[in-house]
Amino acid sequence: MFLGFASWLHRTPISLAFQHQVAWLWPTCETIHFAGLALLLGVAGMFDFRLLGFMKRVPISVVKDFMPWALVGFTLNLLTGMIFVISQPAQYFGNPTWWVKVAFLIVAGANALIFETAYGRRAAAIPVGEDTPMPLKIIAGVSLISWLGVLVAGRFLPFVGAGVGAGL
Repeated sequence: MFLGFASWLHRTPISLAFQHQVAWLWPTCETIHFAGLALLLGVAGMFDFRLLGFMKRVPISVVKDFMPWALVGFTLNLLTGMIFVISQPAQYFGNPTWWVKVAFLIVAGANALIFETAYGRRAAAIPVGEDTPMPLKIIAGVSLISWLGVLVAGRFLPFVGAGVGAGL
C-alpha cells in the first residue's frame, strides 16, 4: 500500500522538481534539518532534564519560556523532512528504519500533548528548589527516550534498510 503511494508521489510534479534540484536542495535541507534538530533537542532536552530534577535552582516556568524555540526547530525539521520524503519517497516508505522514526515521533508528540493538557500548568507552578513529582519525571524520561529514538533512527536511515523498496 505505501509503496504504491510512494511510486505515485515519486512521479508528481513537486517530487520531480525536487529531484532535479538535488545538487543544492538536499545538502541545504540537511543543514537546516540539523539546525532544527539542535534547537528542538537542545531546548526540549533542557526542559526534560529540569523535569527530571536537574537544575533545581532554575524555575520550570523559565525553562518552559524557551519552548517556542523547540517548536521552531520542529517546524524546520517537519518542512525539510517533507522535502526529503517528497523527493525520494521510496527511500522512506520502503525503509523500516523510517517507520521506527515515525513511531518515535508519534510517541514524542503524544507525550508532549499529555504533558501540556494534564501537567503543564502544575509543572510551571513548582517552586524553585523543589523536586518534581514522579509523573513529570516519567513524562520527561519518555520525552528524552523518544527524541533520542527519532535522532538515532534518522541517522540510521541511509544505512539500515535503505535498499528496501528501491527501483520504483
